[in-house]
Amino acid sequence: MENFRAPELFIDKDGLWYADGVLMINNEIIKLFASHLKNDGHKEYHIDWQGHLYPVRVEDVPFFVPSLTGEDGQLIIQLYDGRRFPMPLGSILMKSNIPYISLFWQRDTKLSRPAYAELCKSLIEREGQFFIKYGDNEWLVEEIV
Repeated sequence: MENFRAPELFIDKDGLWYADGVLMINNEIIKLFASHLKNDGHKEYHIDWQGHLYPVRVEDVPFFVPSLTGEDGQLIIQLYDGRRFPMPLGSILMKSNIPYISLFWQRDTKLSRPAYAELCKSLIEREGQFFIKYGDNEWLVEEIV
C-alpha cells in the first residue's frame, strides 16, 4: 500500500473549507472535519482523527455563523458546517467592526453580518454599555483591539 498524502486543509475568513486549494462542498465531510477540529492553545489547529493529527490553516477563526434563530426563548446559532448550538454565554467581541463569540475556545467564532443584524434587534443600552438581551440572557457587546 502506498503512503497516503493528506490534503492541505484551509479555512478562509468566511468559514469556507478548502482542500489543496479546492473549495469543499460536501457538507458531511465539512461537518466531520469541523467536529474533530482541535486547537493547540497557540492559534494552531488540526483535525484529530483516528490517532492522527492533520494540520489546518485558519485565516481568521475556525467557525463561522451564517444564521441564528430564536427557539423556545433561546438563541440558536447555526455554524457553516451545519451544526447548531445554543448561543454561548459571554461577551460579543467587536474587532474592526466584526463580531466574534467564544464557542469552544476564546474568540473562535465569527458572526456573519446577517446573524449580527438579527442579534441587534435585541440590542439595549444600559449605563453607556450595549447588550444583546434575549429571554433571560444578556451578552455584553465589547470593542477589543
